Amino acid sequence: MNIKIKTQILLGYLMMAIMVIILGATGIYFIHKLSETPDKILNDNYKSILAIQNMIDEIDNMDNAIIIYISDKKEKPIIVNIFEESGRRYFENLEIAESNITEEGEAELFVELRKASEEYERAFKNNMNSLQNINEYDSLISQKYNNVKTKCYEILNLNHMGMQNRRDKAKELSQNAVFYMIITALVSLLIVLVVALKIPSRVINPLKEFTEKVKAIADKRYSERIIISSGNELGLLGKSFNEMAEKLEEFEKSSIRILIAEKKRAEAIVKSMFDGIIVLDEKEEIVLVNYVGAELLGITEENLLGRNILEISKYNNLINELTSGFSDSEKSGKDKLNYLRIVYKNKEEFFLKYFVNVKDNENDSNLGHIIILKNVTGFKELDELKSGFITTVSHELRTPLSAINMSLRLLEDERLGKLNEEQKKVSVTMKEEVKRLLRMVNELLNLSKIESRSEALRLNYVKPEDLADAAVTPLLMQFNQNNIDLDIEIEPDLPEIRVDANKISWVLINLLNNAIRYSNQNGKIILSIKRKDNSILFSVKDFGAGIDPKFIGSIFDKFVQVGSKNIENSKKGVGLGLAISKEFVNAHRGELKVKSEQGAGSEFYFTVPISV
Repeated sequence: MNIKIKTQILLGYLMMAIMVIILGATGIYFIHKLSETPDKILNDNYKSILAIQNMIDEIDNMDNAIIIYISDKKEKPIIVNIFEESGRRYFENLEIAESNITEEGEAELFVELRKASEEYERAFKNNMNSLQNINEYDSLISQKYNNVKTKCYEILNLNHMGMQNRRDKAKELSQNAVFYMIITALVSLLIVLVVALKIPSRVINPLKEFTEKVKAIADKRYSERIIISSGNELGLLGKSFNEMAEKLEEFEKSSIRILIAEKKRAEAIVKSMFDGIIVLDEKEEIVLVNYVGAELLGITEENLLGRNILEISKYNNLINELTSGFSDSEKSGKDKLNYLRIVYKNKEEFFLKYFVNVKDNENDSNLGHIIILKNVTGFKELDELKSGFITTVSHELRTPLSAINMSLRLLEDERLGKLNEEQKKVSVTMKEEVKRLLRMVNELLNLSKIESRSEALRLNYVKPEDLADAAVTPLLMQFNQNNIDLDIEIEPDLPEIRVDANKISWVLINLLNNAIRYSNQNGKIILSIKRKDNSILFSVKDFGAGIDPKFIGSIFDKFVQVGSKNIENSKKGVGLGLAISKEFVNAHRGELKVKSEQGAGSEFYFTVPISV
């Protein structure tokens, strides 16, 4: 049977009107029932009232027991049992009443009641042995008994008033609700009828279809179209919708083609690189790895893609090494230059790891990370060749320099003939230069040994104050010659540390020697040793010219020298002392750092773990 849309809509609204009438009738029915609920609400207070009444009976029993206890000397144990049994029942009822607090101010009254009850019970028990007559009862217990009963009656009255108030409010609410429900039902019926008559026919279904199509477009189903059956506004809207869907479908296809092409190009670039590349998403899952990266990790690409790198690191030592410190807040940039030795193509090669953070700068969100394993075997081999060359040259230079030094000593020996003043000046200058060259050769040899790791640490337990003494003693003459005061501040009861005493003493000597060179005449140097967490902190502070800020970042690099007007060129080092010191400290798992303010002096400090 064909029914017009308008008729269908009217029938629908008529049904809604019937539902409104039913809603109103149901509301009236339940509101009528609400008027009968005060009796049920009374039960909320009845439990408390019954408990309070029981408490009043029990407190009377307890007080009667006390009076009998005073008058009857022979039956005291029995009377005490009666008191305690009544007290037990009293506090049981008190807990019942406390668990059923319904009135405003009732909780505070219960706190006061419990306090008064405990004071009453305590007054009898504390004075039980000393109660002799009714006068002592009046002075010690009677007032506390009256306090308890007063609080009980206050709570009892509060609950009686609460019951009456609830009953009155429930009846008033019931009467008002019936009236307002009738009015609401009539108004709702009137509104529904008016709306039903005013809504244009043949609108609901097209709008419903249009809504479904819009949802389909939102779900990226751009092939959806609206069937146009009229030329009115809805028809024009449908035509515009279809044109929009066609444009979106064309745009999606072209965008997908571009994205696929870009993705393939990016994958091709990554896979063609000679460095190991591992690309992670924001969940630390591997989304791309090139052939070199998979071969270095020893896991096939299929077994890597889609897996969380932190989970793989639990059973893969190389990945565990790569992800060490991976959860730090700063993952981007270059990691410390610690070489990774990896067997690659049946040959041990050296790699450096880099972390790169991929971020969306617009939303300030993390899009993932890239781990790069750069093969630096060639550079490492060149570095080793350089170190070997320096070692060889240094060894070769040491012998002729020692011979020249010996020859200069022989020239200064007057038994071979006296030198005139000019010859003596030339001899002294040559001797100073030879010493400088020998010092440079020795430092180059020390640096070569450190870099090649050919010299193992000779670890022994040493007191920090002994290290300070070993460093200061050789420099006492320099302190005196330059009129420099040395303050030594050593924290008492420092534990022994396991170090190579010669190397740590060498570091302190080098730092103190630099402090002397850069301090003014009549200056001051502070050497302090103290405990810091689980390490011993050594500090050398001078009050000289300080270091230019532009040199702070490179002060520990090789062959870096900071110029100063206080230092003659002949007394300058070769820029290896701090580099060697840093290597010595790092070998002990410590850190060497500097704080300096130009014109106010510098402080070089390093830590050594208490247990190495």
